[in-house]
Amino acid sequence: MIDDPSRLPQAKSLLDVASSRSGYVTAIACEAVGTACVILGGGREKKEDTVDPSVGMVLHKKVGDEVKAGEAVCTIYYNAEARAERAKRLMEESYEIGEQGPAERQLVHRVIQSSRL
Repeated sequence: MIDDPSRLPQAKSLLDVASSRSGYVTAIACEAVGTACVILGGGREKKEDTVDPSVGMVLHKKVGDEVKAGEAVCTIYYNAEARAERAKRLMEESYEIGEQGPAERQLVHRVIQSSRL
């Protein structure tokens, strides 16, 4: 556990990804989010690749959240401009914004009782 987060490596730059429209986040393409992190250098495409621990993303809006046009849905932390632009395009495509929020999903589907307690 790191006691002082300021000792963590810091990315050189950050970039906000803004919503193109107002509405509600109805879906986020999770695989695309992971791919965007790999593009930034936060993961490996090949085992020989190195991982840059200073890059990554903060998702400000999650499924069900209301968002306004131009509002940041996430922030990208990066060290290479070309990689950031690729990741930004992917993140813009990852967020699905709809007129209404998604139907509320049930957190617990069922409880399984054990006879051995």
